[in-house]
Amino acid sequence: MDGPDNALDVPDGHLVHPSRIDIDSGPPELCEPPSKQARVEDNNGDSPPWPASGHFTEQYLGVAATVLGRKKTVFESLEAAELEKGENEWAPFCDEDEWELAGFLMRNLGQTKINEMLKLSLMRKSGLSFDNVRSFLKQVDSLYTGLAWICETIDVKGDIEGEDGALKWEMVELWRRDPVECIEELIGNPALQNSMAYIPERAYADAKGNNRIYDELWTGDWWWETQGKLPEALLVFSGDKKAWPIYLTIGNISKDVRRRVSAHATILIGYLPVSKLECFHKKTQSVAGYRLFHYAMSLLLCPLADAGRQGKAMVCADRFVHRVHPILAAYVTDFPEQCLEACNKESRCPCCLVELQDHGELEECACRSMVDTLKTLRRRRRNKQLKKFDKEGLRSVFKPFWKDLPFTDIFACITPDILHQLHKGIFHDHLVQWCLAVLGEKEMDARFQAVSQYPGLHHFKKGISAVSQWTGTEHREMERVFVGLLSSAAEENVLVMARSLLEFIYYTQFQQHTGKTLAAMQDSLSLFHVHKGILVKLGIHDHFNIPKIHSLVHYVSSIRALGSADRYNIEYPERLHIDYAKDAY
Repeated sequence: MDGPDNALDVPDGHLVHPSRIDIDSGPPELCEPPSKQARVEDNNGDSPPWPASGHFTEQYLGVAATVLGRKKTVFESLEAAELEKGENEWAPFCDEDEWELAGFLMRNLGQTKINEMLKLSLMRKSGLSFDNVRSFLKQVDSLYTGLAWICETIDVKGDIEGEDGALKWEMVELWRRDPVECIEELIGNPALQNSMAYIPERAYADAKGNNRIYDELWTGDWWWETQGKLPEALLVFSGDKKAWPIYLTIGNISKDVRRRVSAHATILIGYLPVSKLECFHKKTQSVAGYRLFHYAMSLLLCPLADAGRQGKAMVCADRFVHRVHPILAAYVTDFPEQCLEACNKESRCPCCLVELQDHGELEECACRSMVDTLKTLRRRRRNKQLKKFDKEGLRSVFKPFWKDLPFTDIFACITPDILHQLHKGIFHDHLVQWCLAVLGEKEMDARFQAVSQYPGLHHFKKGISAVSQWTGTEHREMERVFVGLLSSAAEENVLVMARSLLEFIYYTQFQQHTGKTLAAMQDSLSLFHVHKGILVKLGIHDHFNIPKIHSLVHYVSSIRALGSADRYNIEYPERLHIDYAKDAY
């Protein structure tokens, strides 16, 4: 994009240090907003005046974040309307004290108790603007309510006949919000202005551009490559489904802000229907549930199809109007739901076409293709191409929710799951069990008990065999000392195998990656595969055709495309269930 009039020119392909230009000061008049990339003049091949380390960026030279106008955000419009009416900032309440009281009443008391409290003599003497629960709730209802909820009923026709000979029906509810409106609210939130990006960038740790940095979504390859397919500005969002609530956030917001629940950078956009589908025979209930999920998701995300293709003008947090193309970039969920999303069986990889017997190999196979998958599903519906359908491990879901979403590769949207795939899966369910078989339960417990107590280091005073319920926190505490515990107790190949797998787990959790750290991460995985045969030799494990072990081959490519894996940690949306899903429902 073209920068403001006072922007410095930089020859194509130059890398620049961000300290060389102020990127926070916005133009006073209507013009293009400043680029996220800093820009400097060429220094004729001389060494740069700053150290050859830090954060250097390559400017995206295509069309991005084009300004269509300037306008007040929704918050500023509401504020202006209050001032025009002569209301104070705490309206419809008198002052800050009354506002805080109203918040306390809504959070802690039911309507009956609120009414009793307001009838107290002390409360009546305080001169509140409301004197009973009815007038209080009327004032609360006059507040800005945010985005509307829509309830849609879905009639599900089963395959079991009723007493009248007709097939049984079941009605389920889908609660949803318009995802495009949710995106508009997020991108227009002025509180997030300083944490928002509108243009992709390639970041480097060195001035020569040899060591690429990957952290935020806008530093990955996906945004850079997809931006060129769009006529105007790009906005991306990622969603998560767990226990049926659906959350939405946008990749424009920095991950440190999105991780804070108090920042309200994530929106609950829907509840998928949950049903046992008893109108179906037991052998068909599963596939009926898969189809219901995809149908409900297609209703929920339907507004994204047209908005993604055509774009929609939105007032953004920087007060500029941009044409936004909402594109599904990442779908954050655990492995069973990744397979549900990808329409494949849980014994197969949702990202690629690896054969069942090759899950334990290091090689990355051909990626799944949306075009080919949809074609195979259509032919399967007509009872054709059955061999390819079975070979690719597909399920009979003939209308996936993602089939009409523009610029989306649903199989590339699948992100690493640090909690379930690494901490609970690779480490606890596999590595720990393998090493228990090598050392024995008694020896392993004794070694955990022998670890010296130290501030900040969890002490397993009873060992680990007595622990019945594990959390992600306990898994991480075990990982901190695990390799040290194996020292002198296991042979060298076992120790190297365990160390390389734990190194991979730690590399995956880096908040910022470079080309060098990704290479080291890949080397750790390769080292594990070189030494894993010791477990077969010792008779501990027959094979490694395990989906979670295979999933590790996709981690590096996912980080290169979408940014560091910590921004897709499923522990964050699980935390949202407490504040958003349970309270809202």
